[in-house]
Amino acid sequence: MTALRAFEAAARLGGVSKAADELNVTHAAVSHQIRALEEWFGLALFDRVGRTIRPTATGRRLLASVSAALDTIAGAVEEICHDASQRVLTVSSAPSVAYRLLVPRLAGFTALQPDVEVHIHHSVTLSNFTTDGVDIALRFGRGDWPGTVSKKLMPGYAQPLASPILLEREGIALSDLPLSPERIAQLPLHHEDTTLFWRTWFDAAGAGGTQFRRGAVYYDAATILNVAVAGQAAVLARPALALDELKKGMLVPLSDVRIDEDAGYFLVYPREKASDSLILAFDDWVVSELAQYDAKGTFSEKALNP
Repeated sequence: MTALRAFEAAARLGGVSKAADELNVTHAAVSHQIRALEEWFGLALFDRVGRTIRPTATGRRLLASVSAALDTIAGAVEEICHDASQRVLTVSSAPSVAYRLLVPRLAGFTALQPDVEVHIHHSVTLSNFTTDGVDIALRFGRGDWPGTVSKKLMPGYAQPLASPILLEREGIALSDLPLSPERIAQLPLHHEDTTLFWRTWFDAAGAGGTQFRRGAVYYDAATILNVAVAGQAAVLARPALALDELKKGMLVPLSDVRIDEDAGYFLVYPREKASDSLILAFDDWVVSELAQYDAKGTFSEKALNP
């Protein structure tokens, strides 16, 4: 390998002295390595004219292969060194939560931690933090996961939301809000996962026997919010995932009645990693970005108004 490096440098630079300077060795050392290589091949690799050397046809053939091989090795070394210096943080989240809460704000964390590479792991199953390579997770629930640090970021309650586009089409003014359960039941209603979600809300509103219009069922929280913004239907959704639309008036709450008030969106990581500096940095950043509710679990005026 030493002889091949000496040969490549001398052939590329057109001189033994230049090769010696680049390799930080003596002129004699480079000459010795080249002679040893020529003896091993039993062929001349250079034509020598005075102090000038030029690769022979055989030398040029060897140079092409050796140069390509050294470039490949150098590239691999550079990638490995880069990977070694690059810190990676793998964050697990349901797709809708990542799309609505995390991704739009992630540039802020990257600005604070430019040497950290964040990997978003989309999953609707709970991470075990051991075999799946996940460092930290955003979860919906009640914060009672054993062996973890769980910090509530946002309330997870659901309430009826609709676009002013739909309300105008239905002859409802914003000044008419909040609406009675009976009036909401007359609107086109779409559903997340199951029609039982709306049934639970009508029960909570004291209108358990109310008949309502059954629309399409969607299996993604982000999709059903897009449907609502488009004015296709009223939806029972979580304001935590619709903060931007609520701020801009693209969606409005139809009622003050809420369900799932004891649930929320949590930042979760293993208790044994509670002192990890990278996890703590992400923890501090997420809390500052998403902790936008008051002691009663209601979104603050700052969160819901521009």
